[in-house]
Parts: sequence; structure tokens; C-alpha cells
Amino acid sequence: LGQGAPMIAALWGLFIWKEFKGSSKMVNLLLTLMFIFFIAGLAMIVISGGN
Repeated sequence: LGQGAPMIAALWGLFIWKEFKGSSKMVNLLLTLMFIFFIAGLAMIVISGGN
């Protein structure tokens, strides 16, 4: 669970501080992919048992 701190920070930047307001579609696509891959990585850590 401690590995999720960067995800929370990115979500705050995205939704609270609106750091990417007005960004291009390519940037939005890359942000979406970043979230998907980060969550997938966290899921793999959880599945592996954390060792």
C-alpha cells in the first residue's frame, strides 16, 4: 500500500491543482497510460505477495 503514494500525488495534481488543464490530447493519453501502468504495477506487487 505504501507504493501508492506517487499515485495519490499525481491524482492531487490532476484533480485538485489542475496542473494539466488545457493540455493536448497526446498529454492526456500519456497521463491515462501512466495511471493504467502504475495501477497494473501495484497490482503485480500485491499479487506477488510483496516479497
